Amino acid sequence: MERRQKGRLGVMSIILAVILAGCTFGDEPSVCPYNIRMEYWYAGSNVENTLPVYVDNLRQFFFDSNGKLISTETLRGDSISGWEGELPDGRYTAVLWGNVGEGNDMQTDVENGNNSLLGEMTLSAVTEGVPPGFRGNTGRLYYGTANFEVENGVTQRQRVYLSHAHAVLSITVQWMADAPPEGGTYRMHLKGIPAVYNFTGQSEHITPGGDGVYTIPRIGGVITYHDTRAAMNFDGEVTGEFVTFRYTSATHQMWSLWRDNEQIIRDLDLSTFFKKLPMDMDTNMEQEFDLLITVYEDKIVVTQAAGADWDEGGTIG
Repeated sequence: MERRQKGRLGVMSIILAVILAGCTFGDEPSVCPYNIRMEYWYAGSNVENTLPVYVDNLRQFFFDSNGKLISTETLRGDSISGWEGELPDGRYTAVLWGNVGEGNDMQTDVENGNNSLLGEMTLSAVTEGVPPGFRGNTGRLYYGTANFEVENGVTQRQRVYLSHAHAVLSITVQWMADAPPEGGTYRMHLKGIPAVYNFTGQSEHITPGGDGVYTIPRIGGVITYHDTRAAMNFDGEVTGEFVTFRYTSATHQMWSLWRDNEQIIRDLDLSTFFKKLPMDMDTNMEQEFDLLITVYEDKIVVTQAAGADWDEGGTIG
């Protein structure tokens, strides 16, 4: 009896090995338990897949050749790096959003439109928020999309690179004159920030490793206002951080500082600063900025906290 069991286990192991060895991609009918294998990678790394370092949850949307939504699934844990399954023969579009619903203060919402069509679906940060007209930070969103085809039972493998669909703006304020007293409650406001992404991509770009492409999401024309908590440190500086949708070359960022519900630094036009940076806001992969705002008696100067000063146009007021 024991020999029979060992013999059966041996046969099963051989069969399993044959199945796994025959799980080929794109050259012959599949013997795999699936006909499509999706691989999800962070666009900034081509050596190893570091996507799980950046993404806690991944919303996966599949659309058919007519742009109709046919499935949606949320991936977590080990599943973030990929998905395997069976799809009928046809052409498909995959759209992926990382960290949707992971904002510090308020969530972003998927809006399906009237018919759940690819060209109509959006990701929205529009909300009335608190205080009225303002919203809190979004999550650190990531986006990816790709077209693929399933044909004649051949197992296909499709890699999709995800890139940054968020901007991070860290601000430190220091005073050379007229510093506020200790204590108080501080908040920062940021106006004019894009608030809607379309599911369709705007432009494709080669990954830094050169082995694939990543896609920048298409940004709609709706804007929103952001509000974030700030605090005074032991050096008498006030610091705060915004996490928002991506900026574009047309984004008009207006920033201000409030203490105990009273505005103590008037609206500053930061778009003048961003236009001086040696980057294209419409195409760059990562948007993370660390600014130092220095208040003098007769002017306000904006510099990069970890880089060269903003020499031209850096003085406001």
